[in-house]
Amino acid sequence: MIRQATATDRAALQRLYEQMRPGEAVKVIASRLEEINESPQHALFVHETDEKVDGTVFLSLIPDPLFGSLPFAVADHLFIASAADEAVHHRLLHAVEEYAREQRCTRVVWIHEKTTCPQ
Repeated sequence: MIRQATATDRAALQRLYEQMRPGEAVKVIASRLEEINESPQHALFVHETDEKVDGTVFLSLIPDPLFGSLPFAVADHLFIASAADEAVHHRLLHAVEEYAREQRCTRVVWIHEKTTCPQ
């Protein structure tokens, strides 16, 4: 299942991000997750398998000066747990594409390629 992250996902996202960025000062804050969730310009999607977060991707809508009032999307932090099925990756890509289409984005720009958590 894919849904937008909420403050209750803080611990799960903290673990996933720490696995993806070992040695970095990762700090997931519940209030920031709520801020993202409430913003019409951002989306933080999580993928759950058996009620456990095993993937995530972050998306921001950016005003596009070329096409009137239509935005473009920037996707980043596509992280998939190493134990997750390959289908998680495809589901998250599809969620980004659908969201961007719903928001009438002119394009989606990916900052990072798919990253898998080290074991």
